[in-house]
Amino acid sequence: MHKSEQSGVVPRAAGACLAELDSIAGAYVRRVRELTGYAETVIDDTELYGTARATLELLLELLRGRDRYEELRAHSVEVGRSRARRGIPLESLLRAVRMDFRFLWEAMRAHVPESGFPAFSEDVISIWEAVEVHTTHVQTGYTDEIARVRAELELEHAFLLRHLLSGSGADARLHAQAAQALGLRADGVHIVVVADGDHARGFRDRIGAVLPGAVPLRSDGVEFAIVPAAEATGAAGAELARSPVGISPSARGLGEIAPMWRVACELAPWAREGAAATVGSHWTRLAGARLGPVAEAFSRDVGEALGGFSERERNLQIETVENYFRTGSVTEVAQRMFCHRNTVINRLRRFADATGLDVSRPVDASAAQLALAGLR
Repeated sequence: MHKSEQSGVVPRAAGACLAELDSIAGAYVRRVRELTGYAETVIDDTELYGTARATLELLLELLRGRDRYEELRAHSVEVGRSRARRGIPLESLLRAVRMDFRFLWEAMRAHVPESGFPAFSEDVISIWEAVEVHTTHVQTGYTDEIARVRAELELEHAFLLRHLLSGSGADARLHAQAAQALGLRADGVHIVVVADGDHARGFRDRIGAVLPGAVPLRSDGVEFAIVPAAEATGAAGAELARSPVGISPSARGLGEIAPMWRVACELAPWAREGAAATVGSHWTRLAGARLGPVAEAFSRDVGEALGGFSERERNLQIETVENYFRTGSVTEVAQRMFCHRNTVINRLRRFADATGLDVSRPVDASAAQLALAGLR
């Protein structure tokens, strides 16, 4: 801190002000009340006065030449932390803190004789420096507390999100906390949208533009969002269907979020630009992946049943069956494959004779879809 050149004006004025500390602190409190963010509902007069008195006392002691730096540092940091916890805006806090200079200047000047004004004016830097020391530590305490609270909230948020995605229990209390933390309705209907890994970078911006009510999240490196189902309709739903994402069925209540999250994660790698992946569009892949060895064995059996045909005939039968899946019409399949409709009928019959799966029957068609998906 700047030292006065042995004039003694500042130390003497500071000593005189210590005797008037109560009135100076009271005037300070009245002035602070005029600042935005310092309503009595946030911090009462007793606390505000106590803080002001302790701060002014330490500053005046410093100006008297006493070594109170460590006490001031600890006090200033705690003031910053306290105001952060009370929700005082940082701008309002710093304006209030810097008002110390004005009050100290005016209070000390009243005890300086006219002959001492030149020396007092030259030593004003010492008052300013003392206030800046206080201001710096207040700001440090404030930002540290904000960072601590934010870290705690992030930990709590992460815990609640893990609980939600794990599906480990039906704890209504934790579900309510998760809903509040994530901005969701605990009893609402939601869908889970998971980004394909190759398109994760722009996922948040894209989802935010299409679905303003979506809650973007991240877990284990996966970008996803929980979306109110009512929003994923109409034009927004159509745009979402063209996005490279996996889309779950509806989750009714937060208790169903976990299985919907898992299925959306499984679907996401099969999505592409222009076509989202859903259970309806990719159920054969999804079923095959979940059935594992069972699906593989079933596909192998169907493949072996077609082994009696030449490779060309086998491929033509599979292509014919897959086209029939898409159209359900022998005539349309014939037009697509540039052949006679009787040729289509014969290929479907030979496929049914070999595999036992008559794709004109819906139950056999679904089984054939699963088998051919595995063969592909």
